[in-house]
Amino acid sequence: METDGQIVYSVLTRNEIAKKMKSETKQISEVFSLSKSDATVILISLRWNSFKASDRLGDDKEKLMGDLGLVKVNSSNQNNESVSSFADQENLVSTPFCPHKFSEPCWISYLNNLLENNKEEERVLCPNPNCVASVGPDTIKKLTEPAVKEMYKRYVLGSFVKANNESIKWCPAPGCEYAIERHEDLMEDDESSLDFGVVCFCGHTFCWSCKLESHRPVTCKDASVWFSSILDTLKNNAWLVENTKRCPLCNTHVQRTDELVLRMITCICGCRFCWRCFRSEEEHNGKWNCVEVSFQPSMGQELEDSRYLRLWEACHEELEKSKSDLKAIEENGIQIPTSENYSSFSDGDVDAVMEATLLMVQCRLVLKWSCAYEYFITMHQSAKTQYVKHLRGEATKTLVRHKETQEELMNQALSSGDFSFFKLKLSASTTTTGNYFHEYVKTLEGCFPGS
Repeated sequence: METDGQIVYSVLTRNEIAKKMKSETKQISEVFSLSKSDATVILISLRWNSFKASDRLGDDKEKLMGDLGLVKVNSSNQNNESVSSFADQENLVSTPFCPHKFSEPCWISYLNNLLENNKEEERVLCPNPNCVASVGPDTIKKLTEPAVKEMYKRYVLGSFVKANNESIKWCPAPGCEYAIERHEDLMEDDESSLDFGVVCFCGHTFCWSCKLESHRPVTCKDASVWFSSILDTLKNNAWLVENTKRCPLCNTHVQRTDELVLRMITCICGCRFCWRCFRSEEEHNGKWNCVEVSFQPSMGQELEDSRYLRLWEACHEELEKSKSDLKAIEENGIQIPTSENYSSFSDGDVDAVMEATLLMVQCRLVLKWSCAYEYFITMHQSAKTQYVKHLRGEATKTLVRHKETQEELMNQALSSGDFSFFKLKLSASTTTTGNYFHEYVKTLEGCFPGS
């Protein structure tokens, strides 16, 4: 994501996060002459605060190591019963700081119970309940079960991300392995640089603050209300419009449960009326060529809710198409007709296409939530509804032009074989469209501050 040409967040793999984590561990390890395993335990315990770790180690290294169970403990605490039942002592594992040896099945069971259910453990200790020795990477390396090693690796990585939650967050999409790093030095105080939300390489989009789907110009509070109640109300009212009609006598919703060919419907109040025109059987006088009434004044709110739902669903469908395009590029690169043309695409060209498609996802999401914004503003300031509709229409046209520009530039480059200005022109379209939507969001929020 770029604002004024600056990338304000990056999508990271687990390996890239691990590299950042190992860099901090290495620094503490080298400066204070610690093993990387001990440095890892210290940083986990101090929530990966390198400054705090340096201060504590500089003030009294021995005390900190003792407090965290990184020194030899008294052997009198040894649980001899856990050892005597195993003939082959070489298959037992203990920490480097205590004599309490346990079989691998015991370790697996212990670590599974401790870490598998995402329990927030600041420090893993020896399985012996009376021992305070820390379990670090050096102990885990002695185990042979890959699943346990992976579990511990995720625990360490998770502690690093959690400690840096202001700048790094896991993508909340189920099964996604990516994380997002926000570049705080490029962020504005009001976080307006993220007004399009965060788009992960998996295609999932989310709000940095509340981790719901990205929802500006709607606030986090209103987005929560939209998902928790309003959307259900819209769906219910849309169903009523599609499947029921108001009784002309008592105004109750009546559903047609008889065969569709039957015209006369009986309400619970006893009123019997025509499904198409609402007249009685006597008023038809044996003639059934009546014109269907398409609008009932009493169904005004249900009809309006049905319109908003159709608009929301149509925008959602366009969003999903853009997500599919983004995912296809991420997984398969740029699909082109011939292999000889492929060599003409530089890495920079591919990045430009990726950024242009990423922006399509972000802007489609803004348009989708603009529908919800329009619903909220109609509830409070209906006089501005037409203006908001006009703005949404203009924003949609701008995004369509960006998509057309991307396709035209791609076709021109492939047909001519000239890729010299491809990246420059596509990036210009991406920047122009991004700036337009940035102002679009700010304008909407200015129409109804706080919505």
